[in-house]
Amino acid sequence: MKTQQLLKENEKREEELFEAYDPWSGVGCSGERTLIGLDLVPVALLEEHPDYASRTSIEQERLRIRYDFEYWCCRCVKITDKMTGQLIPFELNRPQRKLLRTMEGQRLAGQPVRIILLKARQWGGSTLVQVYIAWLQLVVYKGKNSIIVGHKRNSSFAIKQMLRTILANYPKEFLEDGEEMKLTNVRESKDIQEITGRECSTCLTSSYSSDAARGLNLAFAHLSEVAFWSANRNIDPNDLIRTVTGTIPLAAGTVIVMESTANGMNSFFYNEWQRAMAGKSAFVPVFVAWNEIDIYRKELDDGFDLEGCDEYEQGLWDKGCTLEQVYWYHEKRKEFSEHNLLKAEFPSNDVEAFENSMKYVFSTAEQGQITENVAAPQAVNDEGMQFWQNPPEPTQRQGAKWTMGKDGFSYPEPQFGYNARYLVMLTVGSEKDSDFPSIISVWDLHRDSRNRPTCPSLAAQWVGVAPMHLLAIHAVSVAEQYGHAILVVENNDLGMVESQRQQGTFIVGEIMERYGNLYVDGKMNRMLEVSKNVYPLMFYELILNAKNNGYLDHDKVAAAAVARMIMMPNGRYYADKSELQQYVINRAETLYIVRELAMKSTTNAPCTPKTF
Repeated sequence: MKTQQLLKENEKREEELFEAYDPWSGVGCSGERTLIGLDLVPVALLEEHPDYASRTSIEQERLRIRYDFEYWCCRCVKITDKMTGQLIPFELNRPQRKLLRTMEGQRLAGQPVRIILLKARQWGGSTLVQVYIAWLQLVVYKGKNSIIVGHKRNSSFAIKQMLRTILANYPKEFLEDGEEMKLTNVRESKDIQEITGRECSTCLTSSYSSDAARGLNLAFAHLSEVAFWSANRNIDPNDLIRTVTGTIPLAAGTVIVMESTANGMNSFFYNEWQRAMAGKSAFVPVFVAWNEIDIYRKELDDGFDLEGCDEYEQGLWDKGCTLEQVYWYHEKRKEFSEHNLLKAEFPSNDVEAFENSMKYVFSTAEQGQITENVAAPQAVNDEGMQFWQNPPEPTQRQGAKWTMGKDGFSYPEPQFGYNARYLVMLTVGSEKDSDFPSIISVWDLHRDSRNRPTCPSLAAQWVGVAPMHLLAIHAVSVAEQYGHAILVVENNDLGMVESQRQQGTFIVGEIMERYGNLYVDGKMNRMLEVSKNVYPLMFYELILNAKNNGYLDHDKVAAAAVARMIMMPNGRYYADKSELQQYVINRAETLYIVRELAMKSTTNAPCTPKTF
């Protein structure tokens, strides 16, 4: 119901939303200003040039563009209008003015400009950052270099084209006699472009070139779409960020802006945003919500009533949105099958942006199904082992015969006992980092009449960090407790470098000395190697079983990690938070091995191990 009080408050909000803004005259522009003639000009301009009012008009313009970024934009910068394709003066919209206030606030206070920007859609955040750096290079300072790092090379190329357009259409009256500003290659390099006439250059590169900034004398950096930068054992966004920040001094007159749309909560950008929000970073966080973007509103008609909206939409009004904005959101929501999809495109806050930008593998209903069997453990021992099912009564251990291998080492005969009731999965993590723990999970295989595993359930679990030799001993001890269970060991990172190969040899050796019932591959390798062929099969089994109640996970943390699993653009699967990834890996590996056992197990003979 549109009461008079409601409409009056809405009218007030609309007026605030569309406050007067005119960069030509300075009305509504950022920074402290004073009236000179008909224009509001920056106070800093008059402090350094008290005779400004007595100068000629062209002299005033040449001075003003050095102190007034917004005036320089509309006077000197041409950008391509998305609707018409025509070149038009660049006038800042409301979100762009919000970002500018933060950047100029830092610069004018004599601080280095350090911004981490979380972007919503279609308001030109990246454009504003690049134009701001162009202003500093072309007008404010001379001889200061910049770097543009895009997710991929074509994204930094698009930013370069913007700079080319600015230079090609720059007003000649603001250039020195005979001066010409254009981009030219430096020493036939396509990566480094010199801006002639300004004694500076800009380096254009991608997130795949971690050493691109080394050896460069930089003052400005624009790091674009950081949330989409690749991160693996060969590429680490931290390396590139560290190179850039190490090259740019922590001093006034420098700029580093990290910007991106959200891409889930398993990324370098998300972690840096959280640090900035907690005040633990040199970067100031800036977020623009959908309702701060002018175009997202719909004129009211008789068909809209706030009381007909649900609790979330009514909450938008309570948080300061106008009725026109709520109406737009209400209608826009009809285009999306699920509300979270709309939140991903048009977030109201940073939490919504990150949480809803992820491509969850499972629907909301499936997530509830995956977590419905969680329960508190029945007991926890002094070592932190959690028990949902007590170990069986001790039985006489089968002895293992020993033979001499060709390489001189002793190996047990292949009497693996793959028909055992329990499976123990050891996923090896870090010895020190609690965000990358090792996991020992025990599974009751619930064999059917044909001795095939059916619907395995979690019986016990240990999660923690431990030295390799203690981890090996612990895994063997747990496997022995559970009726000489099948023990599977994985650590795909072992063997990448020499020191890791030594660790891998050590942990397998420790286990082999104490235990014979190991799951092995066809080459008698006592390590589960997750190759590019095995990886999709592992997650196929995890997803299939999770959707069809094919296993029972009683651990609350692990079940939630699987339920909120995401698929990244590269086709890899991750937990929504990086510290939960080991749980997802452990479950995927377990169900992959269970599948192998189900395919090979019989009542009369052990299986022949499959070649990975």
